Amino acid sequence: MVDWIFRKLKSLFLIAAVGGPVVSAMMWWDAQHIREVDQRGIVTAATIDGATRTKRRRSGTSYSVNLSWKDGKGQVRAASDVSISNAFAAQIIRDGRIVRNDARIKYLVEDMEAKPILLEDAAHQLNTDRELIWVGLGAGVIGALGSGFFFMGRRQKPEEA
Repeated sequence: MVDWIFRKLKSLFLIAAVGGPVVSAMMWWDAQHIREVDQRGIVTAATIDGATRTKRRRSGTSYSVNLSWKDGKGQVRAASDVSISNAFAAQIIRDGRIVRNDARIKYLVEDMEAKPILLEDAAHQLNTDRELIWVGLGAGVIGALGSGFFFMGRRQKPEEA
């Protein structure tokens, strides 16, 4: 039983040592995107065309919206699966229905592939990203230290003849 617990802890520390920095990098990348769009983007009104709720077994519930808007030249543009916070989702979705169909967004004119940001939700998204960067870094450090402890402690001493 004790050996089983040690094997599970060793695996957990290895996952944290690798997964923590990966989560931090992903959240840093997302925060950089939000900052870039916030600094260089164009503000406009968008229509919320749909929303998706994704319920995962372990990581909770996440929300995304589909948006459409007209750019400065009158062309209709669209973005699907734009992540939103649970707090913003609570403002626009009630009883499984969208109760608000408009939002102020910023988008990059020069990058058609870049997702827009919702102005009302950007600060909340940045705060969440910042928190998860630190959580990921902490998990990575704890995982590295724990892995080092388990692997250094298991070293066999050579037998003397």
